[in-house]
Amino acid sequence: MSALTDLYPHEAAQELSKLEVVWVDQGYSGKNFAQAVKQVCENQVRVEVVEVIERISKTFERLPKRWIVEGTFGLKN
Repeated sequence: MSALTDLYPHEAAQELSKLEVVWVDQGYSGKNFAQAVKQVCENQVRVEVVEVIERISKTFERLPKRWIVEGTFGLKN
């Protein structure tokens, strides 16, 4: 996110200020990451960790909210 704000500070600030919730993988669950997101977005963004549920089968299971961004970017390309 910081690269975006460095390149387009005004546009990025406008867009990032609209965020309310940021869903993240378990790898981004620390307080430092949440504070960095809030600082970049300049508002009270909620950072929610999408947890992996215990898997019963070995097949692919779509997790809620987990692939929203990746799917959106995939459709754009």
